Amino acid sequence: MKRKLCLALAVLMLLSTAALFTSCSNDSGDGSSTTVTTAPTPGNGGNGGGSVDLYADLPTGNYNGYEVQFLNASSSFINTIVPEDTTDTVDAAIFARNSFVKEKLQVNLKEVNQSADNVKKTMTQLTTSNDFEYDIVFNTVYRQTPLAQSGTYVPVDEMTSYINLDKPWWFKDTMDAISINGKGFELFGDIHLYYYESIWGMVFNQEDFIDNKQTFPYDLVRSGDWTLEEMEKIMKATYKKPGEEHYAIVGHKDLISAMMVASGFELVSQDYGDVLKVFEDEVRFVETYTKIMNVFFTSNGPNKMNMIIADYKSEAYKSGIFADFSFQNSFIAGKGTFMGGTIGDIRLARSSEFQYGIIPLPKIHDDQEQYVSMVVNYAYSLGVPATNPYLEQTCIIIENLAAYSYKLVKHEYYDVVVQGRTVRDTDSIEMLDIVFGHTDLGVARFELDMLYNFGLMAEIRKDMSDCVDSIMVNIDGIMDSVEGNMEDVIEGYK
Repeated sequence: MKRKLCLALAVLMLLSTAALFTSCSNDSGDGSSTTVTTAPTPGNGGNGGGSVDLYADLPTGNYNGYEVQFLNASSSFINTIVPEDTTDTVDAAIFARNSFVKEKLQVNLKEVNQSADNVKKTMTQLTTSNDFEYDIVFNTVYRQTPLAQSGTYVPVDEMTSYINLDKPWWFKDTMDAISINGKGFELFGDIHLYYYESIWGMVFNQEDFIDNKQTFPYDLVRSGDWTLEEMEKIMKATYKKPGEEHYAIVGHKDLISAMMVASGFELVSQDYGDVLKVFEDEVRFVETYTKIMNVFFTSNGPNKMNMIIADYKSEAYKSGIFADFSFQNSFIAGKGTFMGGTIGDIRLARSSEFQYGIIPLPKIHDDQEQYVSMVVNYAYSLGVPATNPYLEQTCIIIENLAAYSYKLVKHEYYDVVVQGRTVRDTDSIEMLDIVFGHTDLGVARFELDMLYNFGLMAEIRKDMSDCVDSIMVNIDGIMDSVEGNMEDVIEGYK
């Protein structure tokens, strides 16, 4: 009874906070930077320091108890739309958001969870049969983009009569960055937390640094000098512990992808003359590939310096040496100086018994201006099915959910869960802002090749896992396929 009472009070406090929409004034910014590849800025919602009421022009309506059907891909990361258990503070915030929207618009909300692959299959079938079952769909971006090309979702520009993409709860720059030929079919915004969970950073074991007389890299990050070369020095100084299984770094196969993106090098970029363009600077590409491979993969595997899971198609992975390895559990057990992972992975580190710090991925080249965090291609996007006959109603519901998320849920997630519970020192809070692209020092972005599965990153991950030196031979060998995939996507978006 006491626990239920405490929960009820917590929810009431959240509801009271939202009721004071126009009186709060701790705005954290507009959710994006000036470049088209910048991730949204997490932080508190607000109304522009009191000068502008962001919520005054929110659309409204009365939909007489209509049940909004959400199809959502299941995940172990935070991704609830309609929470059943509100004992967690984020779920309580989502519950409060939903309560306001339900009351304001007179709707009910129902969430159906399926695996990501099944969500894609379901929407493919419904599109083929021209049936309407779900108002709103959330799934991983790389599964959504093929559906967008086949006409599954409503184009974004058809929703802008009812959704204001200039509001800070929408990540307009992200949407522009992944659009093809000026067209997009997926929404990104504060309505779903999985986007934030999918941004890559790095965590380090502070005790390893202290034991090996290494200085925490915070000042290097601040000065812009946190580079792969500096990281390698620390890795070599800290990984050996006599009689113990211990690694310089542990991580997932997508550490390869994340480090390629961290170099600032784009495998595929937007060119508004040719729409999409494959990289042309082969020298820079080979240099980047070689640097990452030499630091992380020439000494990778059991009893070596690193333990980074190889790409699943590589010979290294097929050998079985990574079969039962959990990089998160390894780091939590104190068996790695560094761990590369998404924010969702990094949050798990809070169950460790040692002190740790959070930092951005290092720069690969000395001439880089910013730290670049990868938004991995399994971040979630929102699609409105083309078979949905209630577009205006659905968009108004979406707009309100996103706005109330910005006010309530974003704060609870970023300030309370990510900063308050995940980090263990004030420096890491500052570093998180860089990882998320909250300051001029950092930017976060997708890699288009991964979103549209053109094939370049897949080849890079496989070859780097196997320490293949002659990368350009293999890249040249798949280029016809890559260009064909690009042409198919461009044609699909026409």
